[in-house]
Amino acid sequence: MAKVIEAEASPEKRLFISLLTRDIPLLAAFLDLIDNSINAAVEPYADRLKTAEDYERFLLDETIEPGVSIDLTIGPDKVEIRDTAGGISADTAAKGVFKFGRSLNDGESSDRLSVYGIGLKRAIFKLGNKIAMRSDHKDGGFDMKLDVEEWARSSELPWTFKLIPRAPEVDEAKTGTLIRVGELHQDALRRMTDGVFEGQLRDAIARTYAFYLAKLVRISVNGVDVEGLNIELGSNRESKTENFGKVTCAISAGLGLPQAGSFRASVAGWYVFCNGRGVITADKTPLTGWGSGLPTFQPKHRPFLGIVFFVSENPEALPWTTTKAAIDEDSLLWQQAKRHMASIGRVVITFLDSRYSDEGTEIAPKELEEATGPERLGVVAAAVSQARAFTPPKAKVSDTVKIQFDAQVTDVKRIAKYLKRPGMSASDAGRHTFSYFLRNEVGES
Repeated sequence: MAKVIEAEASPEKRLFISLLTRDIPLLAAFLDLIDNSINAAVEPYADRLKTAEDYERFLLDETIEPGVSIDLTIGPDKVEIRDTAGGISADTAAKGVFKFGRSLNDGESSDRLSVYGIGLKRAIFKLGNKIAMRSDHKDGGFDMKLDVEEWARSSELPWTFKLIPRAPEVDEAKTGTLIRVGELHQDALRRMTDGVFEGQLRDAIARTYAFYLAKLVRISVNGVDVEGLNIELGSNRESKTENFGKVTCAISAGLGLPQAGSFRASVAGWYVFCNGRGVITADKTPLTGWGSGLPTFQPKHRPFLGIVFFVSENPEALPWTTTKAAIDEDSLLWQQAKRHMASIGRVVITFLDSRYSDEGTEIAPKELEEATGPERLGVVAAAVSQARAFTPPKAKVSDTVKIQFDAQVTDVKRIAKYLKRPGMSASDAGRHTFSYFLRNEVGES
């Protein structure tokens, strides 16, 4: 019998780091850092956030106010994020926080935004080489310092990060986590200082964390608070909640409110949330059913707003990608949800299409605004609202009708000449002859 030879198959850290960071945009890396703080802020409420209905009750609970601050500082020599949440215990950090991925034996977690267990590591690797982390927790936190290049050169197995335990923090006001990344990578530094990145980051934070900014946290970038997405939906909307195994999905569609007197195409479309985190904003593409289950988006559809709110205790069951910035189009869950989105959205689209006929606009903009309903809800509140049906306004019966027909130009000119009105328009000629016939042949009533 031939001797068995074992081939070397251990992973190389440099390849692993490259694979993790190459395909994630810098904006997504910053959002992964914020996710770490959001998870800590959500942990005390995890048992209350298991279904879409739970998120509705949570949003309406007036006893809960934003109590956690997340402060992000971006400079030429470092990136720093500091939060005032409950922190991460040394035990949790040692057993799971720094593990690359999740094993089947990890058990249930209170995390709502950590999908595959790679976000935090990928984010810090993307930004720079020198990592410092400090966490204060009621059960005892930790300090961690990491030189990524030095760590990558080591072939020691298993892979570990060295943590120094910190004493338990008895004062809840002093718990929290600080992450500092120095020796920034040149490509990341160049992007962060290009003059537009900070504005793009603020916009991404406003869209992504609208739910949490409305209820749980305050987020600032370089000392300036970020306001959450504030798009309003009228109370006249179609809403329904579906259950897909361990995932609940609340879907709503209705009419947005005009801004500065007009409906803007830039805010129309579908908004998709996974466990309260915004994944898709104002989508008008085939991804959300436009051009297949729904007609192709046109300017007349600008008042349309649709919201999809997925919720699961297991974030991996949700139909988002590893960057949490896009939807997995091949997901069976997403395909099922799209069918319901088309059914619910079609009710509103049919009404918007009915505004127009061959003769022009049948419903005036003022009537359209009235059709939104008497109340206004932010897009997040509408996403988790109770089931209801969209009610198209009754069409107003007009006592007039437009008459159109083709006539020879020479005949119209003959009528104008007969009436001694050479500049008479075709419509005036038609109106005159109609009135003449009604008066002289039919008799006026």
